[in-house]
Amino acid sequence: MTAAQSQTPPLTGRILVTLIFCALFMLIEGLDLASMPLAVPRISAAWGMPASAFALSLSAIVIGVGLAAVALAPLGEKVGRRRMIWIAGLVAALASGATAFSGSMGVLIFWRFMTGLGLGACLPNVTACVVQIAPVAGRSRILAAVNTAIPVGGVLAGFLMAPLVRIGHWQALFLAVAALTVFCSLALRLLLPATNGQTAEQAQQGGAGLPLRELLSREHLFKTVLLIGLGTANTFLLYLLINWLPTLLPRAGVSLDAAARMSGLFQLGGIFGGFVFAYLIDKNRPVRAFLCGYGLALMTLGIMFVPGLSAPVWAATVLALGMGVSGAHVAITLFGVIFYPQRLLSSYIGVSIAVTRIGAIAGPLAGGWLLAVDSGVGSFLTGTMLGLGLCLLWVLAIAHFGHRREENQPAPLPA
Repeated sequence: MTAAQSQTPPLTGRILVTLIFCALFMLIEGLDLASMPLAVPRISAAWGMPASAFALSLSAIVIGVGLAAVALAPLGEKVGRRRMIWIAGLVAALASGATAFSGSMGVLIFWRFMTGLGLGACLPNVTACVVQIAPVAGRSRILAAVNTAIPVGGVLAGFLMAPLVRIGHWQALFLAVAALTVFCSLALRLLLPATNGQTAEQAQQGGAGLPLRELLSREHLFKTVLLIGLGTANTFLLYLLINWLPTLLPRAGVSLDAAARMSGLFQLGGIFGGFVFAYLIDKNRPVRAFLCGYGLALMTLGIMFVPGLSAPVWAATVLALGMGVSGAHVAITLFGVIFYPQRLLSSYIGVSIAVTRIGAIAGPLAGGWLLAVDSGVGSFLTGTMLGLGLCLLWVLAIAHFGHRREENQPAPLPA
């Protein structure tokens, strides 16, 4: 048994309950992220403003998450992750609740931005806590299950909106999210260990410096660039496909209603694919997982070039494409934590979340340009295949140059 494994407790009842609340926290984040798009039509009608006027209020939470992920989340390594989750969770809850009482656009934008700050400070620390307490044998699958709670929360928000509106108009959704955030933050404060295993490690090293500075030091900079490069390229593909598949599929002869349903299959494929990736990572085959996933995605894109495909074939190809691209998106965080000591996990995850937002912004813009220059689907599919080729190059570079840290996964990086 390795030193890392001997220091990781078995999956006791307390740890299981803690992991469930970590997943619930992620689910609540998915609820909060989806709440504003769902509320806009109702706020627009109530305030007598066009829906287009709410663009900045929709972006404010994303901006806040990105800023907090890189500027605030790493403080969890210094003050303690449990404390950071508690404080930032209360900020997110307060801001979500205050959103319900917004009376003007400026106030609405401010509270959505503050909500993003709270969520962005929590997310990397919750993920790092999962890595810290999960048994090594199933760590990647556990982390995949926790991370997929975010899109599940987004789906759940759509089902909750109508009954909550009947109870308390559009404000009820934000108030419900606020109450759930307080409850979950309090539960994690009681369940998580006070130190999360950081104090002993820092003491052995004579005290750690600023985690973000150490993450960008000579020792870690190269692998950080490689991992974030892969994350950014995959995020670019993910948001390109999520935003434009509903438009692309009708151009290929799929009906509008069928295209809407098939777009959902892309996300469903990501959930399945994420668990397959996680299983292979747990079996010490991370590079093979990514090569197979991206190879599957390339094969399905090749099939999409064939004219006259039937609806079942389109559904199968979209599902497989989601397994490769959206599944990889879940797995990249699992892959990345292999390379860093525990004290740097929140910093790495925070920087990764912030920087990969570039791909989230560029993907929809690139997709719009590709569809504008070609009335069919050829240019779009070709551009997507080039993006997948770039992801494959990032994976091969990581396999060649990357090195694992002893305390996380001591074995050499396998194929």
